[in-house]
Amino acid sequence: MYGKRYNYPKIDVERCMECGRCLKVCPSEFLLRGTDPGFQDRPQEAALSCHLVHASDDQIRYEGASGGGITGLLCHLMGKGDIDGAIVARTDPERPLVSQTLIARNRESLLSAQGSRYAPVSNCTILREVAEVPGRYAIVGTPCMLQATAQAQELVASLRERIVLKIGFVCSGMASRASTKAYLLRYGIDPETVREIRYRGEGWPGSFRARGSHQVVLKRPYFGDELAYLVASDHYLRCWNCSDHWGRSADVVASDPWCEQMIEHEHKGWSAMMVRTEQGAAALESAMRSGSLVAESISTDTMVGYNRHLLDGDRHRQRSWMASYQCVFFCRLRYVPRLVYSLIRRRTTGLVTTLRARLTGQYYEWDWTA
Repeated sequence: MYGKRYNYPKIDVERCMECGRCLKVCPSEFLLRGTDPGFQDRPQEAALSCHLVHASDDQIRYEGASGGGITGLLCHLMGKGDIDGAIVARTDPERPLVSQTLIARNRESLLSAQGSRYAPVSNCTILREVAEVPGRYAIVGTPCMLQATAQAQELVASLRERIVLKIGFVCSGMASRASTKAYLLRYGIDPETVREIRYRGEGWPGSFRARGSHQVVLKRPYFGDELAYLVASDHYLRCWNCSDHWGRSADVVASDPWCEQMIEHEHKGWSAMMVRTEQGAAALESAMRSGSLVAESISTDTMVGYNRHLLDGDRHRQRSWMASYQCVFFCRLRYVPRLVYSLIRRRTTGLVTTLRARLTGQYYEWDWTA
């Protein structure tokens, strides 16, 4: 998919809906192009409502990636009747290395999708089913998935009516499926013998678990192991062509509360949530009032501080790579002056910095005290 075709035709979504092809192609049309090099989204400059939350249900909190905030919110909305289902992803029961997108319509299916997925996922592939089956749905996804969903909603009236809530993640990129295989092989585990994979869960920050036919064959901590050898490795080209880390198209954005205090003292987990729309505010407030989520208010500065390395700005490492890619492969020649200007000014967003990051595999500098 990546690096083979560069000029994607405009898709007639309404026509494709009839033949069943449209939203299987949409990731190519909407996702691969990435964000415009002129894109700006600076949540640190906005007065957004932010909270630390965790699910009041201990089971949900324990198995969630960070406090079970998203799962707790979806369970509440489903139980209240505000949504009929949620578009989520889980491990494919038949192919553990593959992610399976589904519409969860009950608590059991929601719980099967708990935890992060550090592997390819495209929740957009199920939008055709949403367009065909009446109901009210929430979708959970990365910023690029929600961006593609929002564009599809502009073209398909039924999607505008049926997708009532978009929940996003603060995202630094998606690791390839080969990364998971390499991680298993690193510890002598044959990927073919694995029957289930969980990337996070069992407390915070959690651990990677691979289960064979009868028992867990590999369990490694997130910090110092999974984070170093899996999460940050082998990102897709689309991720290098993106600066929408904070889910501009989302109603609610969630992240881990990465800070020194949490890292040293927290073991059960919290989710940091940023409200970006009125729909998001109504959903989160409803869950907090009902007691489904335990919450503490935090400032926007605290929220962005958990992932300050992903803020848009002059020091953003990916911006020159993104502009170069779009100039070369999408013939967006208007960005050539931007590149030349960056090189002349010797900005840290220059090509040298980008190449150094790619060669070392260190995409971002983690600074817990910033």
